[in-house]
This record gives sequence, structure tokens and C-alpha cells, in this order.
Amino acid sequence: MTTDVRRVVATAVEEELLRADHSLQWLSQQTGITGRALRKKMSGEADFTVADLAHIAQALDIPVARLTPSPH
Repeated sequence: MTTDVRRVVATAVEEELLRADHSLQWLSQQTGITGRALRKKMSGEADFTVADLAHIAQALDIPVARLTPSPH
């Protein structure tokens, strides 16, 4: 994943967390992604996996497509 894509995904996750009024700690607890790993992903230091995005979308009760960049 390129840095730009990492940033787009992290921004989408952050926006959805804000919309749902939840914290990264809550997301970590709901998804099983450690807090440390989640912080690295949110800062662009590490990639989100497809499984991560599926777990995050499920926790937030949203379609996974809302967390991914548009193909255009």
C-alpha cells in the first residue's frame, strides 16, 4: 500500500470513528487489532490488511467500501 493510500484509508477510518463517536481504544477492543498496531496503521507506518478493514467495517456497522479509496 502506498503512503497516499494508507493516508486515505486512515482518514476514512478516523472519519467513521468520529461519526460513530468511538475511540481508537474502542475500535481496538472491537476488532482485536492491538492498540499499538492500530496506531501504526492510523499514522501510515503500517498497512491495513483486507481482514483489518473487514473487522473495522463490521465493528462500525458500515460497508467496507466506505473505508477504501475510490478506484477512479
